[in-house]
Amino acid sequence: MTENEFDEALETLLELPAGDERNGLLANLSEDQRVVVARMLEVDDQVWESTHGAPPLHSDPVAAMLGLVPDASFRLDSKTLTENCSRSHVPPSKLAERLQARGWKVDAADVFRWQNSVASDVSPALIRAIAEELRVDPDKLVSPLAAKQAVLDTVVELVTATKRFGELVERFATAQRVSPGMAQTMLRTRMLATVHRGKEPGVDQMLESLEALVSALEAS
Repeated sequence: MTENEFDEALETLLELPAGDERNGLLANLSEDQRVVVARMLEVDDQVWESTHGAPPLHSDPVAAMLGLVPDASFRLDSKTLTENCSRSHVPPSKLAERLQARGWKVDAADVFRWQNSVASDVSPALIRAIAEELRVDPDKLVSPLAAKQAVLDTVVELVTATKRFGELVERFATAQRVSPGMAQTMLRTRMLATVHRGKEPGVDQMLESLEALVSALEAS
C-alpha cells in the first residue's frame, strides 16, 4: 500500500463507525499499520463517546467541529440533491437504506422532503455521507454560496503551522511508536476526516480535539 493509499484508507477508517466494514478495511493494512491504526481508532472512539452527551448537540463545540450540527453556510440544496440522485439512479428509499447502514436515522420520507423543500436540518456530516453514497463531491450538493465558504483546508494548514501541533506530533509519535512523519500524516488526516467543510471551526478548537486524542493515547 502506497503512502497516498494509506492516507486515503486512514481517512475512510476514521469516518466509519466500529463494525464489519471498518474491520474489513483494517484487514487490508500491513500488520504494523493495522496495530497502530487499530489502537488509534480505539482511543478515537473513546474520545468521541466522552465528548458526546455533555452539552446539547446544538451548543456542543465538538459536535459542531465534527459536522453534526446543521450549518446555514453549508446547506443541502434540494435541486442538486434531486439531480444527483437521478443521475446516480438512487431513489429516496435506496438512499435512505444506505444512510441507515451508516448509522443515520433517516427514512425515505426524509429524503423525499429534502428533495422537495428546504433541507435546513441536514448536518454537514450527513451531507458528506449523502455525497459519498452518490459518489459526488459534497460541495456539489450545497448552494454555490455555501460551497465558496468551504475553508477546511485553510484551517488545517493554520493548525499544522502552530508550535502546539508540532508538540502534539512528537507526543503522538512517542505514544504510537511511529515516525514523526507518519504521526503528522495521521493527525492531519484525522482533522480532514472529522472536521466538517463549510464553516471554520477555529484553530484552537481543532487543537483541543487533537490534544484530547493524544492525551488519551498517552494514558492508555
